[in-house]
Amino acid sequence: MKNILLYIIPFCTIAFGCSQKFAGHSSVNLEVNSETGTPMLLGQCTENRLRHAPFDTWYTINYNSYAADTMTLMKFKKNLHHLRFEIFMGTWCSDSRREVPRIFRILHYCGVKPSQVKLVMLDNRDSTYKQSPEHEERGMNIHRVPDLILFDGTKELGRIVESPVNSLEKDLERILQSDDYVPRYHAVSFLIKYFEEDSVIAENPDRLASSLKPICSGPFELNTYGYVLMAAGQLERAKLVFILNTIMYPDKPNVFDSLGEFFYKTGQRSLAKINYLKVLQLDPTNENARKMTNVLQ
Repeated sequence: MKNILLYIIPFCTIAFGCSQKFAGHSSVNLEVNSETGTPMLLGQCTENRLRHAPFDTWYTINYNSYAADTMTLMKFKKNLHHLRFEIFMGTWCSDSRREVPRIFRILHYCGVKPSQVKLVMLDNRDSTYKQSPEHEERGMNIHRVPDLILFDGTKELGRIVESPVNSLEKDLERILQSDDYVPRYHAVSFLIKYFEEDSVIAENPDRLASSLKPICSGPFELNTYGYVLMAAGQLERAKLVFILNTIMYPDKPNVFDSLGEFFYKTGQRSLAKINYLKVLQLDPTNENARKMTNVLQ
């Protein structure tokens, strides 16, 4: 892994939401270079930092151009003043770049105070995928970003995952009015509940796959979740998720490529080769699978 270059801001200024110390946390607004040399933020961050270079190029335009549905917001804005909000995002993520400025536009309109909002930046590198340096994401079931979570005290009221089902305003109204709001990625929500209720990994993945297929949005849904679990060291769960994907989408080369990668990275070379050969059976032009089968000779 390449060395991470830290950019330390020598002086705390209001404009850059100065680097502060929180009890049990490292400094906020930590900026690092990704492996491609692109700046990104990690860990707890202030919204104000996003208003300055290099992140302002997308934050400011998406914040200023968003026309909030004020008629809907007027119905519940007064009900937000006692709530807490946690936002998990990645400055590298196009969905985060689009939705988070809009979220803050709404929160500002509703008079939500900065002290009510916790903003956490996640990594996108393989070994720390969807993680923060202080691991604020642990136990929060973060698999897609951005993830906006509403709390009343310690109780989670609901969350908007990646993008709203209808609109940010309508989804917030639904969360506040009832407990039957279901965010995007129903299949992952189903698996999260399954893992919480049953510590034993499914002995019959075919039956579990048949329950998931009708509510799964596509092979990418579980694929991403599998990589999140793998990076977090939850290997048995990750393996099950990748296997479920191959059962539900047996004609998709990428699901076998991901399962092959899992087996390769966990030292199961013969199983890795079987899955890369399956990729080539489905897509003879797949260069990564061809390269990996040669590696695994």
